[in-house]
Amino acid sequence: MKTISVLFVFVMILSFSIFAKPLELGQIFPLEKLSKETNQADNTIVVFIPSLTEDCEYASMLTQSFYYYFDQKLAFEKLPKSPVTKIFLVVKDKIDAAKSTQNIIGKMNVIYDEKGEYFNAFEVAQPSSKNADSTIVLLDSTNKIALIDKNYRSQGEHLKPLENKLKQLNGIKINVSANSKSKELKVGDIAPDFQINETQKLSNLRGKVVLLSFYPAAFSGVLPKPIDLSLLSKPISIVSDKDLMSCAIQIKDLDFKLPTEEAKQIVISSSTNPILFNWEKALDTNNIIYANDADYSTSLKYGSYNPNGYNNRVSVIIDRKGKIAYIDKSFEAKDEEILNKKLDELLKKK
Repeated sequence: MKTISVLFVFVMILSFSIFAKPLELGQIFPLEKLSKETNQADNTIVVFIPSLTEDCEYASMLTQSFYYYFDQKLAFEKLPKSPVTKIFLVVKDKIDAAKSTQNIIGKMNVIYDEKGEYFNAFEVAQPSSKNADSTIVLLDSTNKIALIDKNYRSQGEHLKPLENKLKQLNGIKINVSANSKSKELKVGDIAPDFQINETQKLSNLRGKVVLLSFYPAAFSGVLPKPIDLSLLSKPISIVSDKDLMSCAIQIKDLDFKLPTEEAKQIVISSSTNPILFNWEKALDTNNIIYANDADYSTSLKYGSYNPNGYNNRVSVIIDRKGKIAYIDKSFEAKDEEILNKKLDELLKKK
């Protein structure tokens, strides 16, 4: 019996070594080594992730973003095609590991790979910790590799290019406003007007101080752990610069800083309204307006659009007369003190 077990292990190792080769664009990915399922899909995403526990601080955001964007197809609202995408999570952890309660798996396939055979077989670097980067591999309908991202941590700057590439593979054109030559804005200019949602424009908010926050994507960064909101009497404690640059934490923290009757915060990304609806519920904010800039027309007006297909982190404060009072073209954690000081100054003026 022992001889049979040893032989089985040897055969498994040999079978892995046969298909072991570095992942390369254009290469056919041997998906049959992960699944015997033969149902066709328009695309497949394979995620090599360290863990699905809370030790991997971005795991819950990754599962939620993939669930809403691709599993539930909310990224394709009002588009001519809503592609079927298979998702495989290859997890370098124990099969019975305690999972985060915030994970949403949906129809995603979870493959536990505690010994790292699949990581080794596909020459994906073994994670050094549960919080190490994931590797994302996007396949087209023929299982040809169309995108590889070896530094995925559910950042919006990585999520949007993945979404955009998936759309491109399915012949879905990404419409970007032709208004790409807007003049560079400066302090003192009248803030360009735009439609915030179906019923409200920026110009409707004259008389209030308005903070515009452009960010790469909904469901990106680190998802705040469940908390009892009734116990909060002050802003969430921010402990590091890395936390500050999480889209989720930034938005959640700013929600406490602006009095509703005097000021408004509008957070802007190119994320569909159904995604934003779930994003708002996940963050449970009170004084935030979530705007979908589908064709990046507003982002272009404010100099936030990145040609890679997402918003750069730009912050703009608009005074009560509708004029630009402050512009931060590359918002970083260290800038928040300046931002708050400027907001306080404007709120004291009547």
